[in-house]
Amino acid sequence: MIRRILSILLVLTLVALPALGCVGKTLIVGTDSTARSRVVAQLLAILINERTGTTIEIVDYASGDELFKEMTGGNVDMALAYASSALTRMGKDVPADPQAAFKAVKKAYQEELNLIWLGPLGFSDEANPSSLAAPIAQKHALKKFPALPRLIAKTSGLLPLETIQNLSEAENIAKAVRDFLKDKKLI
Repeated sequence: MIRRILSILLVLTLVALPALGCVGKTLIVGTDSTARSRVVAQLLAILINERTGTTIEIVDYASGDELFKEMTGGNVDMALAYASSALTRMGKDVPADPQAAFKAVKKAYQEELNLIWLGPLGFSDEANPSSLAAPIAQKHALKKFPALPRLIAKTSGLLPLETIQNLSEAENIAKAVRDFLKDKKLI
């Protein structure tokens, strides 16, 4: 009888371990204190926490330059970025075509900064409509949280500019984002 109970406990433990892979770990999501960045940070935080059990810490920085410095320094695991702005910050030419710009920044960031661009979210920078917005992540964070790219990809195309603006104008952004994710059946 005791062997049977121990066998059952062992099987239950082995089945539960993969699901607990992210539980107890912390992921730092940075924002540049803009409304859009804060909405995306809330969306990532709620989605990742609800689906993986990972603790998310959102850290606001005063500017995009400060966030970039912290990101390249390894102090931020994930943040929102715009393709054209990112290329400009690196001193690179910006292709006119949004997809070409995204492809160029994805390659440059991975090769030169060890940062990974995930899929575009569905909206662009308001000063530059051809500059696609997407989360960027530390390579080490993606190794630590291997399910993140597939999980975040579920939001691709669900966030047009109008949706981001509506969410940013909500009285309680976290509640509005949570309701949005529930409505889209993502949590």
